[in-house]
Amino acid sequence: MTRNQFSRFADWNDDRNRPVSMMGFRKVDKGDNVTEPVVTFYVLPSGWKEICKGFDSCKVARLCVDAGWLKPGEDGRTQNSIRLPEIGLKRVYQFNTQVLGSAEPE
Repeated sequence: MTRNQFSRFADWNDDRNRPVSMMGFRKVDKGDNVTEPVVTFYVLPSGWKEICKGFDSCKVARLCVDAGWLKPGEDGRTQNSIRLPEIGLKRVYQFNTQVLGSAEPE
């Protein structure tokens, strides 16, 4: 995701930034002098299939949950229902900043 975070993920707050082959959305909650910015990735199901090409996508998602990178839904599934800009309510894979490898574990 690090490599494609700007080219394949639409900026949550900028409706002019919509990549042609979009995998999902990137939301940045800016930090301040004390806290680091928090990046959340919302990966669309079609993008997830592309990311996991050649692997069992369900197993990969479960491993990401176990690693603390993927936030599971309240229903125990690996996807969350999120209201996305311009799309509306959609089940997506919600990844936190830790997936980038730059944040300390919570």
